[in-house]
Amino acid sequence: MPVPYTVFMLLQATPHWLALDREQRDALRDDALSRVFNHFPQVTLRFFDASAFNGRCSEVLVWETGDMSEYREALDALRSHDLLGKPHFQVVDVIASVAEIWPSATVATNAVLARVGVF
Repeated sequence: MPVPYTVFMLLQATPHWLALDREQRDALRDDALSRVFNHFPQVTLRFFDASAFNGRCSEVLVWETGDMSEYREALDALRSHDLLGKPHFQVVDVIASVAEIWPSATVATNAVLARVGVF
């Protein structure tokens, strides 16, 4: 079974993106998602609007996959699309991660974690 990866991509909208009206933004995003993700079934992507809560980034993209090579291909395809290919967004940071599997921890590890208040 492949390891499930989650990749957090922090983006900052540029004035080019903000100059588009809501319909243009939605159309651009929808076109990118349908074109890219119809070809990469092992990759999912969710968008989160962080602009009201964060000064560092305006959007957070959350990618999930068990196949990192397919993630890279999907990202390359998205970068070739106007959504990320034109200066609509600046990539602030990319954080790749795997979920921690607490139940697989040893009994000793669980005892230490309980002592320090983790659970």
